[in-house]
Amino acid sequence: MAESLVRTRDRLGMTQAEAAGLLGTGQATVRALECGRLTIGQDVRDRIESFTCLRAGSSYAEGWPATLASTAAALHTDVSVLADEADMLRLIIQAADDFARLSAVDDRRFFLACPGATGSERWDALLGALAVELCRRYGLETTPRWTRQPDRYLKETWWVGAAGEVESLRALAFRDSPPAFRARGVMMGRQILEST
Repeated sequence: MAESLVRTRDRLGMTQAEAAGLLGTGQATVRALECGRLTIGQDVRDRIESFTCLRAGSSYAEGWPATLASTAAALHTDVSVLADEADMLRLIIQAADDFARLSAVDDRRFFLACPGATGSERWDALLGALAVELCRRYGLETTPRWTRQPDRYLKETWWVGAAGEVESLRALAFRDSPPAFRARGVMMGRQILEST
């Protein structure tokens, strides 16, 4: 895996820091992986394997798209500093927009690779819902296995946005929530996922 990680970075013209950002990890982790000094779990292994499938013409070689892993890492930082929900939702919107512009199968697979934990059950469930919704919206035949893990479902409903503060908006939020979101207890209208 170490050699293929280095070859992929070279093929894409990426530094260790750039690869780490997309993988949702730190540069020190990528360096340790490339030196063969780190044992990783299956989710990270799957993420790296999907990274090593990227081709030289990948959108990721141009450096603009997010991944669910990079989004989760940014959310983890925001959760730790108690960032505003609206600011955190912008990360979700950006990720959805980036996925919409991906056309290569390998790029989409890498984008959908299992993200790390955000430090919040709510945001972890939202990322699982987003992955399923993007697969549905763009006609992918299967959804990632990780989206069905129990930690991607909330035990209590989360009313995102204004519905969290104004109870009378909850019926609309329930009605407008995509099925993947409702199934995970995340109630938010489709319009929240769209950039303006």
